[in-house]
Formats: sequence, structure tokens, C-alpha cells
Amino acid sequence: MAKQTVNYAFKNCQISLADNAIYEYQKEEMITYVLSDILKQFDGDNRLVNLTIQETSELDSNTPEGD
Repeated sequence: MAKQTVNYAFKNCQISLADNAIYEYQKEEMITYVLSDILKQFDGDNRLVNLTIQETSELDSNTPEGD
């Protein structure tokens, strides 16, 4: 059976609920997407989706004090 996949991937982005926006930061520019427009693609009573939101951050060094 044929399958259809709807997928959005944003890298280095910020989500603003207040602005209803996703800001994606690229090397030389920032691109803005309308958050509600993206979510509408998945809206519906009979739709089941997989949703992953991931944040990556730097870890603090584990170097003992005095080193």
C-alpha cells in the first residue's frame, strides 16, 4: 500500500507562542514560519501523529575545582 509522509524539520530554531512563529537561524539569515500553519497540517479527529521536539545544549565541564 502507498504511504504519504508529512514531515517538517527545523534546525537551530526558536519557537515563539506569543508571535505564533518559528524562527530558524541559518548562517547568514533568519527564516520565519507561521507556527499555526505548520500545526494545521496535522489537525483532525482521525489523525494520529508522532511528535518529537528536541533541545540540544552544551554540558558544563566536570573539571574539579582548583584545576
